Amino acid sequence: KRSRDLFEEAMLRNSSRLFGANSRSLVRQMSTGSKKKSFFGSWTFKLGAVAAVGFGASIAIDRSIFHPKIESEIVDDLMLKKGGLRRERIIVLGTGWASVGFLARIDPTRYEVICVSPRNYFLMTPLLPSVTVGTIEPRTVVESVRTLFPWVKFVEAECSAMDHKNKTLTLVTKTNGDSKSSSRVVQDSAKSRPEFNMAYDKLVVAVGAENNTFNTPGVQQHAHFLKEISDARRIRSAITDAFESAANPGQSDEERRRLLNFVVVGGGPTGVEFAAELADLVHEDLKHSFPQLKGMVTIRLVEAMETVLSMFDKKISDYTVEHFKTEKIEVLANTFVKSVNADHVMIQKKGSKTIEPIPSSVVVWATGIKCRPIVDAIRKSIGLDVQNNFRGLVTDRFLKVKGCDGVYSLGDCATIENKQLSKDVEELYKGAFELGNPKAKGVTIDGFRKFAASKATEYPQLGFLATTDASEAEFSKADKNKDGVLEMHEFKTALTAIDRTLKILPATAQVAAQEGKYLAKQFNQHPIPEGLQDGGSMVQSLRQQYNALKYPNGVEPFKYNHMGSLAYIGGDHATADMNGAMSNVLEKLGLSVATGKGVFLLWRSFYLSESFTTRTKLLLLMDWIRCKSFGRDISRY
Repeated sequence: KRSRDLFEEAMLRNSSRLFGANSRSLVRQMSTGSKKKSFFGSWTFKLGAVAAVGFGASIAIDRSIFHPKIESEIVDDLMLKKGGLRRERIIVLGTGWASVGFLARIDPTRYEVICVSPRNYFLMTPLLPSVTVGTIEPRTVVESVRTLFPWVKFVEAECSAMDHKNKTLTLVTKTNGDSKSSSRVVQDSAKSRPEFNMAYDKLVVAVGAENNTFNTPGVQQHAHFLKEISDARRIRSAITDAFESAANPGQSDEERRRLLNFVVVGGGPTGVEFAAELADLVHEDLKHSFPQLKGMVTIRLVEAMETVLSMFDKKISDYTVEHFKTEKIEVLANTFVKSVNADHVMIQKKGSKTIEPIPSSVVVWATGIKCRPIVDAIRKSIGLDVQNNFRGLVTDRFLKVKGCDGVYSLGDCATIENKQLSKDVEELYKGAFELGNPKAKGVTIDGFRKFAASKATEYPQLGFLATTDASEAEFSKADKNKDGVLEMHEFKTALTAIDRTLKILPATAQVAAQEGKYLAKQFNQHPIPEGLQDGGSMVQSLRQQYNALKYPNGVEPFKYNHMGSLAYIGGDHATADMNGAMSNVLEKLGLSVATGKGVFLLWRSFYLSESFTTRTKLLLLMDWIRCKSFGRDISRY
């Protein structure tokens, strides 16, 4: 080694004398034989490999211990008459956002989980408008429930009746006229399913809602809905039919213009996004296939409110209306639909007595929801004196249905009943008075603040006062004589005003998914009967420790956490309303409202991340690339 070092020093001195100082590094590199590291030897690759292995191992552990695959897919002991120890049976009705949020997190080692639904897949409903025009293919937005949740037993059936006293359900299978294998209807015997009854210990009703026509004549016969994948496929076929009919050489120009009149009823996110996608189809694809017809196309959006996207910030509503002008979408605000016919829609302007026709070929009805028949049947079986809300099943803040035991309801078919402050004025006044200055003649501002903070959990409408400075403003408005205290009548005025801030949760996927996750968390903390600790004592101990750390105070009432709202408005533009999201951080920074092409990238990245499986993520990404590279497929099939 010593001789090697002496040789290297001699080489360095000679090379620097002959070739200059820069040759030292070359000689040192040649003598040591060092090479540049490859990517596979870098820390980036090593960390990525460790993360991938860890992620795969966590999934394997979860599937083998916490979510083991069911041994039998067929439900036995339908009426729970077998003796001995058994796990509690949970039946979940529906495969929508609320059900999927619940099934993904429920502990199958604690319960026997059975999902019942007439459709055996989960549907990514926010992307349905894209399916109607071919931006996304139908298979991209659906995923089999059996694939998503192999630890859940699935039964393809529909609940027609419930006996809440005996805890039983009547399940039937209705024939679906839309499931045709070809242009002819083949009558085979593949769909043979008897009616049967099934007992439950706990029932989760998450069947969603159906379209509300408001008894408008002709809607059921002549308008398309947009809630199911079959609706999107029908609309896609109808759009192609309209253009192919208009291109027929035997058509008159008047009939061509009627055929290319598209009417969208409803200015909410669904109606707006469908109108935007339809405009994209016309401007980007159909103009090449039907160049002579592109000037005859008319897209109208009919909205009964003053503007579109009325649940968004006003800046977004105004921006959308202006942007629709560039997209050649006509917005008819303050307009009511009086009837829908095969070739025209009758409308009436607000404040006007005149009813006028709009020529149309395709009408899409994207406004209003109502209870499904099974929800109305459950309400009647419990009693309409208890279930007195026509919007859905009335639940408490723990999502338990009022008037029956062991039944819970989530999503669009449920409405949470919150306690009203104005009904407990005397008791609340006494408590607020004691929290303030006992020598004062009423509730002081300090007592009012402490009252709001102490009762925010029981009365969620007080949450805003407890976390902001709004308590001073409410106190000041109620203090009519400006003496610095609230007497009984002034305190009641303040509580009545606060009660008015209570809002019904919107019928959105965001709300439903959060309710499903919350209920699963609640169920997972219920104690397991002795002798039923499936998975072993070590696993059970780990679960108990995890729950104790994560939920030290037990299960609290459900609280909706708004994450913001997104909407696509066409031309690669989107809008984002983040008011009330992320603890109002963006609102304080002035970034709560955003519009434009940058938001469009946010819109796409959000729904890409929300896709449940790697399969649907890849399909969605490929659909977007295909659409941008080759255009939309306009063939009818």
